[in-house]
Amino acid sequence: MPRPSPGRRSRTPSPPRAAVRCATKPAIVPAPITCWATAGRWWRRATRGSPATTSCAIARRWRRGGGGRRSPRTRRRRVLAWWSARRARRETRRPAGPSASTTGASWPSARTPRPNRQGDHPRMCGIAGLWAPRLDPHERLALVGRMVERLRHRGPSGSAVWNGDGIALGIARLAIVARRAPASILTNEDGRLRAVVNGEVYNHHALRQALRGRGHEVDDGPDTAVIPHLLEEDGDRFPVRVDGMFAAAVWDQRARRLTLARDRAGEKPLFIATDPRGLAFASEPGALTVLPWVSREPAPAALARYLAHGFFAGEDCAFAALRQVPPAHTLVFGEGLERRTRYWRPWDAIVGAAREGVAPLGAADAPAATREALASAVASRVPGEVPFGVFLSGGVDSGLVATLAARALGHPFPTFSLRLAHRGYDESGYARAVAESIGAEHHELTMDAAGGAEALATYAAGMDQPLGDPSLLPTWALARLAAQHVPVVLTGEGGDELFAGYPTYLGHRHAGLANALPGPVSAVALALARWFRPAHHHVTIAHLIERFLLTRGVDPFERHLRWFGTAAPDEARSLLAEPLRAGVDAAAPLAHLVETATRLRDAGLVADPRHPPLAAYQLLDFELYLSGDLLAKVDRCTMAHGVESRAPFLRAALVEFALTLPERARLRGKTGKWALREAARGLLPPDLIARRKQGFSPPFSAWARGPLRAVVDDTLSPARVHAAGVLDPRAVRTVVEAHLDNRADRGRTLWTLLSLQMWAERWVRHAPEASANGAATGASAPTPVPETTATTA
Repeated sequence: MPRPSPGRRSRTPSPPRAAVRCATKPAIVPAPITCWATAGRWWRRATRGSPATTSCAIARRWRRGGGGRRSPRTRRRRVLAWWSARRARRETRRPAGPSASTTGASWPSARTPRPNRQGDHPRMCGIAGLWAPRLDPHERLALVGRMVERLRHRGPSGSAVWNGDGIALGIARLAIVARRAPASILTNEDGRLRAVVNGEVYNHHALRQALRGRGHEVDDGPDTAVIPHLLEEDGDRFPVRVDGMFAAAVWDQRARRLTLARDRAGEKPLFIATDPRGLAFASEPGALTVLPWVSREPAPAALARYLAHGFFAGEDCAFAALRQVPPAHTLVFGEGLERRTRYWRPWDAIVGAAREGVAPLGAADAPAATREALASAVASRVPGEVPFGVFLSGGVDSGLVATLAARALGHPFPTFSLRLAHRGYDESGYARAVAESIGAEHHELTMDAAGGAEALATYAAGMDQPLGDPSLLPTWALARLAAQHVPVVLTGEGGDELFAGYPTYLGHRHAGLANALPGPVSAVALALARWFRPAHHHVTIAHLIERFLLTRGVDPFERHLRWFGTAAPDEARSLLAEPLRAGVDAAAPLAHLVETATRLRDAGLVADPRHPPLAAYQLLDFELYLSGDLLAKVDRCTMAHGVESRAPFLRAALVEFALTLPERARLRGKTGKWALREAARGLLPPDLIARRKQGFSPPFSAWARGPLRAVVDDTLSPARVHAAGVLDPRAVRTVVEAHLDNRADRGRTLWTLLSLQMWAERWVRHAPEASANGAATGASAPTPVPETTATTA
């Protein structure tokens, strides 16, 4: 007997000739549910076990309109017209917005959402929350709604807000496949735990199986659905079992505790604001500034470190009222409780192998083992069910990721590269060679100074934290290009830190030569290095010699960061405006460096402080530069365009494997990344494997003296710098004139200042006057309300 229609039920079954396949999405909708156009709230029960063709209201309307036999084009037009009219009618019945009075209902529609197909799960790409028990529930819900709205660029597909007892959680969702599936808040079996997660859990299949074996009821929802169940099992050390990138917040209603966690390398950001009126968190600092009690005052010590290194690491944030959750950490907040736990340390693998007497892998076996480990990591990050692409820079790291992804997938996919229209900066030929070798659909974008200026203006309009890395401009443009084709991209981030690819690692072997030079000889060499500075090279030998000589006699760890930093510690302090400089001591610019170096020494990795091993410098970069600069840049640029980036090199197993390789397999002679280059033989062109590392930075030094001179000169003019109130006008002018007059190459410092000045003009100078004391409502008595969910799809 024929089953009833999934939408409107009819008393008499429709004749077989009127049964049709859904014409709206014939290539996506699988059997047995082939018609989604009339799927109502009871479609799951009504269509279970239905045949491949469904008799439905559309078929009956066609029959009334003059017979069931029509051309496919006519049928398609009628279906789409009917569907558009139906959606329009539903739009007119939607409420104006989320309300705390819609108890147990979802906004905008209370009907049961359609379930996701296999691999068709929503991604939570922006999260926010506010734990403020004393705040009025309606106001708490509205504030989190505004925070989520600030994160809309991270999740343009939909949003959801859950309002519980004293806390509200929200997400902004990027739908990779199920673009019409509503967003939702994660929970466990009994609803005691509520969670929002930004990111991916790559081993969720294995975790689901293990959790079900322990009696958990884990549905086939998103991959992040395992997070609340893992917290039940393992407490605040649950991230140890997760292979993925994530920023998670889990609320335990029974214990009244909030657990915040961030992935090992720091691929996904998470910021918090603590105040007597409440604890708030969000994926970006700009979302937290909507809270009336969060001040926009800058953080002097954090800005001093930013001016020295060009990035914010650890807990640092440009806003004094905010801080980051550090990578590989969990933070637990409760009534009278704040606990911080570091659940993973990259150096533990090195220390553990030495303690247990495990013999390191031989250098001869390292290339084959490296290729196998990287192939496994790439395969785990390839999204088989959704379109994806690869960012190709023309280097070994991204080239290997693309080639191994092609082998794992078995069919072509898009690749994206950027050509910098400046002599000595163009790597596009190598990227094209890799794309051709794997049969990829290659997309190439050319950026000149005008394109850089356009990318700078677009980025500055949404920047809520400065970043002193000019490679942000090509990354921003490349992410915008990728967003036109795919929702997911793979990158090569992490390869240089893990396999010793930076020239600074080699430089430490010869640092003693600079220390042995007499003072007069060193001064003459430094003057010659500054004079011989061709503008068309990416990183010149003269530039390296100059940095070499400027750090004579400096502590090895400080020397490492200063070689490619932006300013010396004393200069970094002097660049701050006088009121901010007064609150920064001389040790502040190097605080994170000293803290990290102390951890490495305490772990037993540095026997002689004058000659740290190669692994110590790599770990320093992994802890500070990778998370503070590279991963922050990639996340900010890709998420601004609704694209998810994945870094196979940052799989925990691969990180630990690479750091335990013998030093000769990482740096052999003058060749960095030796094991990785050898692993690439037979996969990448030989000339690409042998070439020196170039990097992805644009020629900003040359642009600042030419096409972008007016922009730099105007933005960093004494009047505008004084008006913003963050930088010292005289100190900034000294740097600007030295560079524009070609007396010194201060391009990196200039970009760091430009980024900070643009941030200050938007967030500090124009900050609302009432931002610091506008939370009078925070003292109101608690009003108990039912739990509420608000969603938009």
